[in-house]
Amino acid sequence: MKRYRVGVVGCGRIGSLLEDDPLRGKPCTHAGAFNALPSARIVAGCDVDPDRLKRFGDRWSVDRLYGDYREMLDKENLDVVCIAAWTRLHAKIASDAARSGVRGIFCEKPIANTLAEARALVRLCERKKVLLSINHERRWDGYYQKARELIRRGTLGEIRSIVGNALSWKPGKLSVAKHGGGAWFHDGTHLADILLYFGGPVDWVCAHEVRSHGKKNIEDTAAAMLRFRNGAVGFIEGGGARKYFNFELDVQGSEGRLLIGNGGQRLFLCRKSRRFTGFSELEPVQFPAPRKYESPFVAGARDMVRSLRVGKPGLSSGQDGLKALEVVMAVYKSASLKGQRVKINARL
Repeated sequence: MKRYRVGVVGCGRIGSLLEDDPLRGKPCTHAGAFNALPSARIVAGCDVDPDRLKRFGDRWSVDRLYGDYREMLDKENLDVVCIAAWTRLHAKIASDAARSGVRGIFCEKPIANTLAEARALVRLCERKKVLLSINHERRWDGYYQKARELIRRGTLGEIRSIVGNALSWKPGKLSVAKHGGGAWFHDGTHLADILLYFGGPVDWVCAHEVRSHGKKNIEDTAAAMLRFRNGAVGFIEGGGARKYFNFELDVQGSEGRLLIGNGGQRLFLCRKSRRFTGFSELEPVQFPAPRKYESPFVAGARDMVRSLRVGKPGLSSGQDGLKALEVVMAVYKSASLKGQRVKINARL
């Protein structure tokens, strides 16, 4: 069995350090995921922080350590590059990796800071025949896959609406140029992606945002109404200046409803009302468990390896990451136009 040579660029939280979080399910990082696969071997790491780089090397028994990712690409003959660096660097590092001859790129979300960068990266990878995967990890989570299965086979009837939120902190004064966006950008990218995964393509959005520190700095919150091409409507919020973190989707169809998020999953189906004559109501039923469950990070790494073997994109491709970013940026664009409707795939 071939063992794929993996190099990690960015040895911080999502690259490696979150494995030390005692509350998270493991593995929960790029390094932890690929280290768990017999078909992969982490052979090199890169970080600009020497102490963090040494910690990475000690943790994963890696002695090929670099302060410059370009040197790593030149010397290591890698099959896969994991990119867990700052978002503003994703497109540059991934583009350099694609040109270096790697076969696969496993890139942290969002795919890039701008749509122009994202589109150029996707085109480059397609031209170079490099398989690009974006770490929207819920696509590899067995419960989200089961929820999509319920939606697709009509258990909920026809989908009428999807309400989603990715709620978190109130940011300080941080520039858009450096950070790309606030919680809607960094957490909301997961929400945008899973909306597409459940509901299919989005036609348009109408949005509102609050920016306490002005237009050149990231938003406190962003909210939007959107319409899917299949006729369903969506209502979303990212950020929200909450003191808590919450990620949840509420999918309602003509015959049922499901809720799924960080708090778990619930399913309701239409039944004859026990309270009102001539009415039907929703009653809770058991949410079906996936046949097999593993860490979505490991599943994502496994999907990357599978893609390399068959030569086809996986469950969270570069195109998927680009489409999620298109929704994110359409919300920002609509909000800047005071809620004017913005069509997806129009020039933003």
